[in-house]
Amino acid sequence: MTFSGYSINGVSLMDRTRGWTTMRAGTNTQGGITKSLQKTPIPGRPGYRPAPSTYTEQTVVFVCRVRRDALDSFLALCAAALVLTQTSDPTKEAYVELVSAIPSGDEPMDGNFDVSVTLNAYEGVWRDVDYLATLMDGSTPIAVDDPVETVHTGPGISAPVFDGDFFFRGVFAQFTLQDSGGSYLKTTRAWPGTADTGILWLGATQQAFLANAASPWTPLSDASQYIDQSGNGGFRIMPSFVGGNPTVREGLLTLTTLTQTSTTLTIRAKRAYRMN
Repeated sequence: MTFSGYSINGVSLMDRTRGWTTMRAGTNTQGGITKSLQKTPIPGRPGYRPAPSTYTEQTVVFVCRVRRDALDSFLALCAAALVLTQTSDPTKEAYVELVSAIPSGDEPMDGNFDVSVTLNAYEGVWRDVDYLATLMDGSTPIAVDDPVETVHTGPGISAPVFDGDFFFRGVFAQFTLQDSGGSYLKTTRAWPGTADTGILWLGATQQAFLANAASPWTPLSDASQYIDQSGNGGFRIMPSFVGGNPTVREGLLTLTTLTQTSTTLTIRAKRAYRMN
């Protein structure tokens, strides 16, 4: 079995030259899927009405053996933890914060300490380290030639993507972008667009801006009054099974526009994957 090492902020936890090695790696104390359910009771009826749920964070525990002279440096690394990566798959990372780093073995003659490190992956998922996926790389406009376009994107995702950025370019009058899970972005009024301008939606802040086609990811004036999104967490890209097969997944979007003149859709997002 190949050992899968881990790194914190790009610094390997298996580095004897720095004075530490990994004894037990990446035990996920929750694992699988844990949801925080939103329940709406219905007076006079049994049960409840399900509402959109959220996924909880994942907790990852390591045990590392650290030389006495390297302990301060190791604890400083843990305290600064922001990003966790696996050496077996350097294309993915998890955003983390330190819960605890507890050394054991502090007798005066001990040359090494076993340090139990607990990290919270607060999104509960692995993310692409960059904008890697075709049609999600921020540089591949999708031509919009028909009133209804189906967009296949995000191959392989297994968790929702909430923070994607979208640039709607051109003269489209109005649009509705809907995910396979039912969430949506849509215009609330006609957009006086041109071939060289468009609406930029920033998923992380859930804001809309005017932007130029030459630099679509640079927000200009606020345009949030033109855009509405679904409630309960807002717009997201959900995993969709291709042909009903759970081993083949993608993001599946439907874009509806009134007119199509120099109209394109460009997506910039990092895929998300379950932590197991």
